[in-house]
Amino acid sequence: MRPRRRDWEILGLEPGADLAAVKRAYRHRRALYDGESLATYTLLEDDERRKIQAEIDAAFRRIVGEEPPSERLGMPAEAYDETDGIDVSAATPPDPSHQPGLYLRHHRQHLGLDLQQIAAETRISPAILSKIEHGEREGLPAPVFVRGFVLQYARALGLSDAEKLANAFLERMDG
Repeated sequence: MRPRRRDWEILGLEPGADLAAVKRAYRHRRALYDGESLATYTLLEDDERRKIQAEIDAAFRRIVGEEPPSERLGMPAEAYDETDGIDVSAATPPDPSHQPGLYLRHHRQHLGLDLQQIAAETRISPAILSKIEHGEREGLPAPVFVRGFVLQYARALGLSDAEKLANAFLERMDG
């Protein structure tokens, strides 16, 4: 199935954009129409939002010829990050209430993203993102900022449990 011009418009891209740009645009659009998105939750009914998300998923599928990350059951080969010693091939992500940082990392790797891509999207330094992923307290700013960083990170990945993750991370920081 070949992409249509409208598919590129749905993702807000020029035709022929590279795969990394398509994935970033897809994540951004999906997050924008998430049920917890401040930008749209008061403007759209759930049915209308789901219809738009389905259009975004279909556009992604036509452009890249694969299931979008929100629907993919398996993991793409580029999601394996052998350099950091964590096996992201496991079907089950870490428990978010006990390891919120590793949970975020699992999902980032599952989407085939590196820290630089998330840093560019969230405007959070890669060093801070790495500390969050590893659950390191030292070198992180005040908890109110860390909470916001975890929320941004989770939303950039399209995770619906951003609030729970932020709370779990703060609980780990206090412990």
